[in-house]
Amino acid sequence: MAQPWRTVQHAADTLEAGDNCVVLQGDYDERVYVTRSGRPEAPITFRSAGGARLKGFTVLADHIAIRGFVIADSDAHWRDGWGVFAEGSGVQVEFNHVYYAPAGGIVIWDAPNDGRTPSGCAVRHNRLERNGMVGVQIAGQDHVVEGNDIWGTIQYHPHWATPPLGADADGIRFFGSGHVVRANHIHDITFEDPENADPHIDCFQTWGPASDIVFEQNVCSVLVSQAEDEGGQGFMIQAGAEAVTGITIRNNVIEAFRMVNAFDCEGLTIVHNSFRGLLSFESAWHPLGVSLSRCPAATVKNNVFYDVGAVPYVVVHDGNTRQTAQVGNNATYLSSGQRPVGTPWPDDLWGEDPGLIDPMAGDMHLRTGSPCIDRADPVPGVTEDLEGRPRPQGARPDIGAYEYEHAAVEPPTQRPSPTAIYLPMVRANDAPRTTPAPSEGRPAACLPLPGLAIAALGGATRWTRRRRI
Repeated sequence: MAQPWRTVQHAADTLEAGDNCVVLQGDYDERVYVTRSGRPEAPITFRSAGGARLKGFTVLADHIAIRGFVIADSDAHWRDGWGVFAEGSGVQVEFNHVYYAPAGGIVIWDAPNDGRTPSGCAVRHNRLERNGMVGVQIAGQDHVVEGNDIWGTIQYHPHWATPPLGADADGIRFFGSGHVVRANHIHDITFEDPENADPHIDCFQTWGPASDIVFEQNVCSVLVSQAEDEGGQGFMIQAGAEAVTGITIRNNVIEAFRMVNAFDCEGLTIVHNSFRGLLSFESAWHPLGVSLSRCPAATVKNNVFYDVGAVPYVVVHDGNTRQTAQVGNNATYLSSGQRPVGTPWPDDLWGEDPGLIDPMAGDMHLRTGSPCIDRADPVPGVTEDLEGRPRPQGARPDIGAYEYEHAAVEPPTQRPSPTAIYLPMVRANDAPRTTPAPSEGRPAACLPLPGLAIAALGGATRWTRRRRI
């Protein structure tokens, strides 16, 4: 283009399927509304070149990609208060830094009774910092949520004159079916934050509908509590008016007050995870490992429970769940040397040190000679560990989230860790800022954006596009 446009909104109103919009570095005092759709083979792409900062995106279209933006200062609104609000299929939200959005960080929204179900969306490698109520929320079908760093969620965002009902401080909320939630890092959501008066802090939460969803290779650290109903939970699963079924939790590290708290969830599978609590938690508030209420056909196998000590590591509240549950081959241990509460299930490692490298520092890898090595019961479909290392490495799989890497085995190609990608922090040039500044002191890295036409003219920051041929 001979003359680049000045606003991103003008681009959104003009672009066609297959177009790329590149937004140059600078502060854009606008929220972008996208209503024109791309196609599966030709999405419409918005890309930041160097940390363009704006108020967010509201996407009411299909096959849209949003990459590399710093998003902050969203307004207090049920829809436009999200950093990115997407109601469409094939939407990709990747490598963005979403900060201090009142309604939440990123949402894939399924509007009720409109005859359309969003599907095939991806939320990948975003940094979600100090957003209101939740980092990521998904609904619809067959989405992927992968490699996001979520931390510091706040319950009562100051931009709300009247806070929404049920305000909380969570990591990821999930609804719908067929999703994969993988390699996310959720951490540092605390009661020390002044905006967090009395939240139920959940790394992962649903109240239905939700079915056939896999959670794997995630790291959740919410070792906090201030009352019986105000503590950090790895998973809060509870069916409301619609069912929750077929949830699989495998190859995760969960450090929490309660690990998995499940109600009315049929076919819940919890295998090859490493769970850690604190013996200092108030026992009268019921810190726990896995709690199953009306959860028929549940499976709890091959997990490590470290310092999960106030109650038995698996608590089953009803006869039907107990009769249909498969529980065993778990390792439970208290670092105090006391015997675990309750009685062992079949083939448990009961009260024996699992031989972890440094559990107090969150390193749940197995040491040489760990009794967890080659002690798991093989589970169909679990072919690798948290780091992508094939299972088994020895005669049988190992208990916990990590396979012990035998010296004779070639190390696997490592996937990016959940905290490996950080987007650049961008300050306003001249405009006053009403939002607290993003945190400093973290590494910055962003991917190059090859094959894109970028133009910068004198004066104000501008952008241009190149249409695919």
